Amino acid sequence: MKKQKIWECKIGECDNSNVPDGGDFPMREAIVETYIKITGKKPTFCFSGWGAELDEIERGVVTHRQAEN
Repeated sequence: MKKQKIWECKIGECDNSNVPDGGDFPMREAIVETYIKITGKKPTFCFSGWGAELDEIERGVVTHRQAEN
């Protein structure tokens, strides 16, 4: 069986008080719409939300980039 691809994205950061109730819906809707445009089919699933965290390596990359600016 051919290996299936799963796209992942982490984007941020913003203060929690800047995210309105239901603030995940417009972003999820945009991702699903774009997925359909790219693949020509509806996704089987879409897990997303404002609860993600960066792992140690990702946090290091962000910190390094911020120090360069």
